[in-house]
Amino acid sequence: MAAHEATMVSAISSRRLDIGSSEQDSMPRVAGPDVLEPRAFQCEMLEESVRRNVIVALVWFLAPNVALAAQQEKVISAQIPSVQTRLLLGSDNTETWSEQWIWDDMLKGISVVVSTHQILLDALIHGFIQMSELSLMVFDEAHHCVAKHPASRILKEFFHPCFAEDPSKAPAILGLTASPVVNSNVARLGELEHNLQAISRTPKKNREELLRYVHRPRLVKIAFSTQGSSEVAIDLDRFRNDLDIEQDPYVRHLKAEDPDLRDIRKLSEAYLKRKTYCQEQLKNLYNKAKIIEQDLGTWAVHWYLTACFEKFQASCDNVSAGFASLDLDEKLYLRQCLDIFMARTFQDPPNPYASVFLSNKVVRLIDFLEEEQKPGLAGLVFVKTRAEVAVLSKLLSNHPRTAGSYTVSTFVGASNAASHRQWISDLVDVRDQIDTLDDLRAGRRNLVVTTSALEEGIDVTACNVVVCFDKPANLKSLIQRRGRARQSKSTFAAMLAEDEDPSLIASWEHLEKNMRELYEDDMRRLQELEKSEEAEAGHRELVVERTGARIVLQDAVSHLHHFCATISTRQFGGLAPLFDIQEQAGNFTASVSLPISVDASVREAHGLSAWKTEKNAKRDAAFEAYAQLYRAGLLSDNLLPLRGYDEDVQEAKAPVGSIASLVQVSGQFNPWHTVARQWDSDETMSQLHAFDIELRYKSETTATMRMLIPCNLPAIPPVNLYWDASNTFTATVQQSIAVQFGSSHVESAIACTSLLLSSVFASRMDAKKTDFVALFTPSTTHDGHKWNERFNGTIKGDHLQHLDMSSVSPSKFGIVRENGARYILKGIQDGSSQIDEVSSEYDSAGNERPYILLQVSRFPKRSDFLHPVSIQNQQSARRTFQALLQAKDCEIDRLPLAYARFAAFVPSILHRMGLRLTAAHLCASLLAPVHFEDLELVVTAITTSAAQEPTNYQRQEFLGDSVLKFLTSLTLVSEHLRWHEGILSHAKDHIVSNASLAKAALSTGLDRFIQTRTFTGSKWRPLYVSELLECPAGEPRELSTKTLADVVEALIGAAFLSEGFDEAMNVLKIFLPSVPWASVRDRNETLFSAAEQIPIRYPSHYTQLEDLIGYSFTLESLPLEALTDSSFVGSNVSTSYERLEFLGDVCLDIIVSATSFNHSPPVPTHGLHLIRTAVVNAHFLAFVCLTLSISVPRNNVVTGSKPSEISLTETFVQQHIWSFLRHASPAIRRAQQDCIKRYEELKTPILEALEHGTRIPWALLARLEAPKFFCDIIESVIGAIYIDSHGSLAACEAFLEKLGVMGYLRRLLDGGVALYHPKEELGKLANTEKVTYEISMEDGGDGAGEKRLGCRILIGEREVLRVGDGSSQMEVETRAAEEAVQLIKSEKMEGVGVFDR
Repeated sequence: MAAHEATMVSAISSRRLDIGSSEQDSMPRVAGPDVLEPRAFQCEMLEESVRRNVIVALVWFLAPNVALAAQQEKVISAQIPSVQTRLLLGSDNTETWSEQWIWDDMLKGISVVVSTHQILLDALIHGFIQMSELSLMVFDEAHHCVAKHPASRILKEFFHPCFAEDPSKAPAILGLTASPVVNSNVARLGELEHNLQAISRTPKKNREELLRYVHRPRLVKIAFSTQGSSEVAIDLDRFRNDLDIEQDPYVRHLKAEDPDLRDIRKLSEAYLKRKTYCQEQLKNLYNKAKIIEQDLGTWAVHWYLTACFEKFQASCDNVSAGFASLDLDEKLYLRQCLDIFMARTFQDPPNPYASVFLSNKVVRLIDFLEEEQKPGLAGLVFVKTRAEVAVLSKLLSNHPRTAGSYTVSTFVGASNAASHRQWISDLVDVRDQIDTLDDLRAGRRNLVVTTSALEEGIDVTACNVVVCFDKPANLKSLIQRRGRARQSKSTFAAMLAEDEDPSLIASWEHLEKNMRELYEDDMRRLQELEKSEEAEAGHRELVVERTGARIVLQDAVSHLHHFCATISTRQFGGLAPLFDIQEQAGNFTASVSLPISVDASVREAHGLSAWKTEKNAKRDAAFEAYAQLYRAGLLSDNLLPLRGYDEDVQEAKAPVGSIASLVQVSGQFNPWHTVARQWDSDETMSQLHAFDIELRYKSETTATMRMLIPCNLPAIPPVNLYWDASNTFTATVQQSIAVQFGSSHVESAIACTSLLLSSVFASRMDAKKTDFVALFTPSTTHDGHKWNERFNGTIKGDHLQHLDMSSVSPSKFGIVRENGARYILKGIQDGSSQIDEVSSEYDSAGNERPYILLQVSRFPKRSDFLHPVSIQNQQSARRTFQALLQAKDCEIDRLPLAYARFAAFVPSILHRMGLRLTAAHLCASLLAPVHFEDLELVVTAITTSAAQEPTNYQRQEFLGDSVLKFLTSLTLVSEHLRWHEGILSHAKDHIVSNASLAKAALSTGLDRFIQTRTFTGSKWRPLYVSELLECPAGEPRELSTKTLADVVEALIGAAFLSEGFDEAMNVLKIFLPSVPWASVRDRNETLFSAAEQIPIRYPSHYTQLEDLIGYSFTLESLPLEALTDSSFVGSNVSTSYERLEFLGDVCLDIIVSATSFNHSPPVPTHGLHLIRTAVVNAHFLAFVCLTLSISVPRNNVVTGSKPSEISLTETFVQQHIWSFLRHASPAIRRAQQDCIKRYEELKTPILEALEHGTRIPWALLARLEAPKFFCDIIESVIGAIYIDSHGSLAACEAFLEKLGVMGYLRRLLDGGVALYHPKEELGKLANTEKVTYEISMEDGGDGAGEKRLGCRILIGEREVLRVGDGSSQMEVETRAAEEAVQLIKSEKMEGVGVFDR
């Protein structure tokens, strides 16, 4: 037991729960919201306790004092936020809870109660709590469980009988102490073990680590000479005794009434013992003043009494403030007495810095502190009384030798009684010490003056200086105070009077000698262990013959850690193997558990042999685990974690493929080549397909022609034809009619086609060729010869003078031609009066004057009527092309203008037909397995923006991208049930990468169908069968790989819009045939069946989870998996949330993308991307995760004017979804707590911006700095809902509706909110100039030395602005960009700006 006492890491542990822990080690328990990060030897003690895997129903945590109880409740509620805790103290008036219903209601919904021992003892005594109702009792500072202490009584009087009657009904016991024996009576250890039914344990399996981390302080004795007198205190006591007792308000009150026997006794005590309230206050003040004057000196007592008087005087001025135990008369009388004493005693206050006015004890303390001062100092000074705490802290804070080096604070204990009497001698207000320990940890304070309150239990950061201003009262105090100095090279100083009993000094020196010898023995033991480990290990290796890679026993542990580290790249991964070491007959065996994100089949491994040291046992287990991973395919032949469970993983984990950004692709597919081949068929002439093309202007049909081709056409939507800026025609293609044609009919159609096209394109036609790919005849007559004879040729312009133009419309005439120019006849005028306006030149030699003039406008030269003409160009055309021509110089086509205009439109109409023919050919060939109800979806999918068609693939690509990722992720996660998220993500990236999709487009021949060329008609000439057959393919071209990939995704989106996920899956089977695509229903059932096999149930405190989520789960394993981090260690777990988060991410994406795509009116493509980015980004999702909560009822006791008047009030506490996250990561807990602080500060402005703002609060969300696991929680819950609902995206959407995600999405879709990220918007405002962000480090300005970030923005070489107080680079850059955008916009509105400077 001596070794245990010396190391101070012993623990009491119940045999039933068999648990132990250590307090006085290098990583202490942490008060407040900070986080535990245990060492391996601490984990060992915990593992001893959890072998039975007790599921807690009601845990009662017991602490020896109020301060420790309050601290532990704070820690527990912070560490396990998903459970409700309650702190019960005497100040809650629990002694008045005299009805069972009060206790029942107060503990309703509570999982953990923290109290002092007496609270639970009283509840057990009166039957309000039954021992069988508890599942676990935790005794902090368990060395109190002896003799007649309330902790001992709980065990003896209630636990032991319960255990004896039925052990299964008795709670488990966890006892925690650093010092099982706190006095010289070693027999108390047996009593302690008996009471707890426990054994004393100290770490064995990791003892060498314990020896490295537990430090013993250097012992220093500070000798001082004692103070001889207490003059001021004695004067105060003399003054008190001289007061006339008859004037005391208490005596006067007793004498004023008709006294009964009881009052007479009280009056007698007042006279004989001077027992009145005022006398007791003065006596208490005297006792404290005496100690201060003796220990601290004359100045100290002067300051102390003055401070007490001023504090009491202030309370008298405010009648309602403090000292409720004194009535008004007593207050006034006591103040009067103190006025008199202070006036006669403290006329000349002493100099606080003169040694003559300070005790030698204080001077020696200052000497010591001055010598010990160093960077990073953290110290405690223990004194006896609260009064000394106040005075000594004041003195050290202001003394010139310490004020510059020490920042001093105080800490005292709190009373457990609700009616604790207030004393005028008490200067310390416990409310002022709320931040004391946090400040000490953070380095804002480096010295705390305290009483015994900090001896045990309450967590204090590891200190390097501890001073006992007074000698410890007993061995317990010595051990516990010394244990506070647990930093390396720390000092434990004890102040002892020069005349102290030499035997005490000798005993201390003996203790120090024993400690040094024990420490040296431990170090020798450690060295011996290290030597024996190497000798025992021998030679053992795992060799891969193909590569020569080898791992030996000594390398196994480090390699296994490396493997675990590569499982996830998450910020708070912290994944590591956990070793379990067993000792039998002096030898050790070990097993190891890998993180829960590793598949269960290879998660556990056991060593093969027993070893003399635990290190070699760990190596053995690690070696077997690593060999097991290699056999399972998780390690490459180089024995590195690059491969997976099967052959597919090697490809999945390979680097994502790359391809040149621009690649040469096939020429653009010409659909008329296919038509030409059918003209060349022998069967063609027997039957042709006729299509009536009606040309309409507004509601009037201007011309109808019949087109003949040897094949059917897909449905052609109406084609808008832009004649000029203000006149638009529409060509409508009617359904085909099968027509029997003979050779004469074909010849007639050829003649009509030649006449029609030559009216506009004569110069581009080959007179020798008549094998047009498309023939045109009038639709109103089958006799093309007559039509051709009627409209063939021209007439002279002057023939019009013989016509009655008043009865003939100019539109009945054809194109007017003059010197090769083409015009449209608008009217005829008498030329005799307008000779000067005639555009032709005449000589003066008597040439004949014109008789009539033709009013004309220029016939368009352009052949592209698919793209609108701008108003500006049209106005210019009107000025240029309106004219008057001499009729005699003109010729006019017999073919009416309506047909000529139709001929001009033919290239545009054929282009649109060709686009549909291309899409139809694609559907009939490459996409034959896919059913498209609407061909326009395919047309859109294969059309790039460069083609300048009415639609392009961009919107469908946006949707198809989400569909592709969803189906890929669903396939991977269901096909490979053992893959962890790291492999899944890499495999998905490999499949959906642009390089992969571009290669698929090239290998399948999709590239030739992609429409990239803008139709201009400038070089259009009639299509001849012979030419098409001679040159079937177009010229090769270059396309970007992104365009190729985008078209594949657009086709996926088209299939999804046509028939849903299964049709989109058919597209994927064409382009990515190596992926094992299956129906979405089958994939969903696979995932559900796999989850159905996991026998996991809810813990009791997860009952509110479904109400919080708004979904009732069929499989309880799914929400637990969704809220289990990979760091979690424990039972009732299958795997971590990463796989569900992987699936939920794409579910969220497809919901947001589909909703945005389907919005009416349609959102432009760039808006779709911006909105999706705004909604699915991690910052926004983390914020909604922090916001999602449910109100949980909680009862509180309200005491009336009388203690017996008790009622309950129901209040509600918020239970947040993030609090249910199961993990064992100190970093995650710390990050949660830090983020919650920022959330409380930023919640209101962020909500205001989200609900009413005109901009997305990018800067505020960045300032929140929410860790990604908050976002992951949302996505993993979505994944859990998806699987549990058999693949219902509607159920997932309902959860998003509850979160407010869908509401915010609708707000963005409806407009009115600026979508650009500030940095992107600033880049647009800067135009071509470069935006530079210069980051600098700045002082936080809070005096704590915290560094903040500043950002300076330059546009070009000009500084725009600077901002500071940045918490991260992302946050400060976003905020700076946001302010820069506002500045530039405001200055531009004023006419000058940053660009004008």
